[in-house]
Amino acid sequence: MGGSFRFIHCADLHLGSRFVGIASLDSDKGRRMKESTFTALNNIVKKAKQENVDFVVFSGDIFDNSNETPLTRANFADALRELSIPCYIAYGNHDYARRWADSIPLPSNAFVFPDEAACFHYPSEEDCMARIYGISHSVRHVSRDLTEGIKGEDGIFCLAAVHCDVDPPSGSGDAYAPCSLRSLLNKKIDYWALGHIHKRGVLNEYPHVVYPGNTQGRDVSESGRKGAYLVTVRDGRISDMSFFQTGDIVWDTIEADITGRSDVNSLVSELIPLIQNTMFIRLVLKGHGPLDRILRLERKGFKKLVEAKTGCECADLVVNTLPEIDMEKKRNAGDFMSAIIEYGNRISHMGREELVGAVCSNCASDKVKDIFERMSTEELQSLVNDAVLMIVEKSMEGAR
Repeated sequence: MGGSFRFIHCADLHLGSRFVGIASLDSDKGRRMKESTFTALNNIVKKAKQENVDFVVFSGDIFDNSNETPLTRANFADALRELSIPCYIAYGNHDYARRWADSIPLPSNAFVFPDEAACFHYPSEEDCMARIYGISHSVRHVSRDLTEGIKGEDGIFCLAAVHCDVDPPSGSGDAYAPCSLRSLLNKKIDYWALGHIHKRGVLNEYPHVVYPGNTQGRDVSESGRKGAYLVTVRDGRISDMSFFQTGDIVWDTIEADITGRSDVNSLVSELIPLIQNTMFIRLVLKGHGPLDRILRLERKGFKKLVEAKTGCECADLVVNTLPEIDMEKKRNAGDFMSAIIEYGNRISHMGREELVGAVCSNCASDKVKDIFERMSTEELQSLVNDAVLMIVEKSMEGAR
């Protein structure tokens, strides 16, 4: 089973992603965001050259949608040409159509898997050190297990590139190419180079089942460092695997506690070292204190202050703070106000479907209902909590 080599495993580049509402900003941040998916691709090329890797595996969703533009296709072809080493490509659900495949062909070092399981030999069939299996999506939504036709063999390193969903939640009707981890472990494949899930994860070792995540985060739900894996194989066995960052722009979720604070400037000052080089953040405020009211009333103003002082873009601000009112004491008072607090607490802890139904139950128009349905679960929870706090505060003002 001899043979030593190195390869890079990447997936979900989503070249040409449109960052609506952010990339349209007339600023350096907007320009960098528009270019960020291509920057990530360039970083893969640089790493491959620096580390003298032998081949690169692309596990689907290279393009952001099935109608990739000539520019994205040409940029990808140029990157492969610059790599000048074998590049194995398994297309996914976002790039299955490949409209420009004939007009802008990939270079000769690109090996594209068809829509049925196939195998390439590295470096050649005559002098084979690794068998590279894979399959591409032929339609956007694939409901069958694409790994069924893949089976490795003993005595040689076997890798498989598939864009799929391993063990999706039961009852999930929108899973793409679902398969089971148990099945993957019994196919004599030493390294499953997977794509589709944008969160990095090693589901198993020996045999390895790996999601590298996407190469560039595109919104606050894709926070943290994004990149790819560099894998070393010695004598037919994985001896080292390391993650490296490709994303030029890092999204992050930052939490700040207002408890015991009365000065907004000191709160922002403490955010600066937490944010550091992060360009886009989701800021979650929690705790209780006198700042609660002003932060709820002046969300936009506070966002602008954070952006001005830190240099980041506050893409999302979640205010989960409480006033200095002892809500727990009022909740246990056994009066009309405690019933309102308890009712609001019950609603805010509902599942999303029930929560949307409760918030929309008295909507006057479909337009207003549509606004609520587009809100995130946390935004709806914050809305309910704000409403309860407003009622409590008003009742206390009336009592005074």
